Amino acid sequence: MPKQKKGKPEIEDIASEYLDGEALDNVLGFVKWLKAGKMKPTFGSRSKIGISYTTRVLYVKLFHGYWYIWISGKAKNGAYVEDFLACKELKETVRENLPKCESCGHACNNGLGYIVTACGKKFEKICGTCTVRFRSPNAEALNIIKNVIEKRNNA
Repeated sequence: MPKQKKGKPEIEDIASEYLDGEALDNVLGFVKWLKAGKMKPTFGSRSKIGISYTTRVLYVKLFHGYWYIWISGKAKNGAYVEDFLACKELKETVRENLPKCESCGHACNNGLGYIVTACGKKFEKICGTCTVRFRSPNAEALNIIKNVIEKRNNA
C-alpha cells in the first residue's frame, strides 16, 4: 500500500468508499490512465458529500454513488473546454452536463451566467466556473474524453 499523508488519501485507496461496480472500475481505470500520462490526481478537498482531486487539466470528484470529471477552464488557456464543447462524439453528454448558473451557486456574471455554444447549439445561463462536467461517464465516453485530452496535450 502506498504511503500517504494523514488526511490526504490517494484516490485509489478511498474510491471504494464512494463507488462500486462499473462506476468504481471506470474511475480507477481513468485514474490509472491519468497517472500513466503524468496527470496525477492530487487531493483537493473533502466534505460531507464527497472528495475532490485535481490535475492540471481536470478535477475528479467522488460522491456517494456517482462521480464527476470537471474539465478545467484554466488548462491551456481554456482550450480543453473549447475542445470538449466542439466534440461531436460527446455532443449529447456535453449538452446534458453543462452547469446552469441557477444551480451551481457561483452566480457568474451577476447570476446571468454566460452564453455557451456546445456542438453547434447555444445555451444560456451557463456557469463560467464549473466548465464542462461529465457525471459517471461510461467506458465509451471515457475513451472519447481521453482522446480529446491526448489531442490537446499533443497540440
